[in-house]
Amino acid sequence: MKVLLLGATGNVGSRALPALIKHGHTVVVYVRSPSKLAPGKRAVLADVVVGSVTDKSALKDAILAHNCDAVFHAAGVAQMFGRSKTGEYNKMFATVVAAIVEAREERRGPAIRAWLMSGFPMLDSAIPTHLIGDYMPMFPEHRENLALIQKQDEGNIAWSLFCANQMSPKHNEIRIPAPDDCSAANVIASADSPPEWRDTLKWVPLIGPYLNVFGLAGGYATSLEDPLDFIATDFEKGLQSEFVGKRVGLKMKKAAP
Repeated sequence: MKVLLLGATGNVGSRALPALIKHGHTVVVYVRSPSKLAPGKRAVLADVVVGSVTDKSALKDAILAHNCDAVFHAAGVAQMFGRSKTGEYNKMFATVVAAIVEAREERRGPAIRAWLMSGFPMLDSAIPTHLIGDYMPMFPEHRENLALIQKQDEGNIAWSLFCANQMSPKHNEIRIPAPDDCSAANVIASADSPPEWRDTLKWVPLIGPYLNVFGLAGGYATSLEDPLDFIATDFEKGLQSEFVGKRVGLKMKKAAP
């Protein structure tokens, strides 16, 4: 696919690029500070577009001018507790969604595939109709983004939310393409709830759901690179991905004994 990558100089986006290149995608990056792109990264890119992620017209033009059929939004960092005074994180998300929708409506044709960053609290808990975030009130800005994306017509934007937990780099050095040990084969995925999530302790009166969430959440920390390889692999499926319209949780596979 031809992917517009937002946040290519950030912690997630800088490692998404090697994964996308590894899987044969054509990548156009949209960045505010092109000077932060190392020469090795520039060499593998189809183009570099300079602009702000809060500029809807510029984003839409980038999608249309480069005929991108997919977007990976990895720009910005959500607040762990509370909301920023400027609301910039939510503004960026809303602007990206609006730009994708308007680009598809102007271009017509199939929906634009999109992976967008979200947070682990936006996945379903073991209690029906309750999110993990109802018991673990962290990264509340993601809740507004979830409400927004769920209102969108999948005929315009074929979205998936990467509901990430704590992530740590497997390699300090970023290599392009990504090394073979950075692989989707190292993770398991689930739609809307964390993979292998259990209902342990939810029966305990009053505090059971909290014990359930806090007791299990620590097991869902991942590397940075393996989930991004999963997303790059999923982009290959295009609109036929089983994760279109889903919140996606990932977990590292247990190492073989």
